[in-house]
Amino acid sequence: MKKIVECVPNFSEGRNEETIEAIGSVI
Repeated sequence: MKKIVECVPNFSEGRNEETIEAIGSVI
């Protein structure tokens, strides 16, 4: 869960695609 929280800020940077892929890998 912590990894997902750390990826959330990436949305603000406009790296939505990278964040989605990262979350998908965790799940």
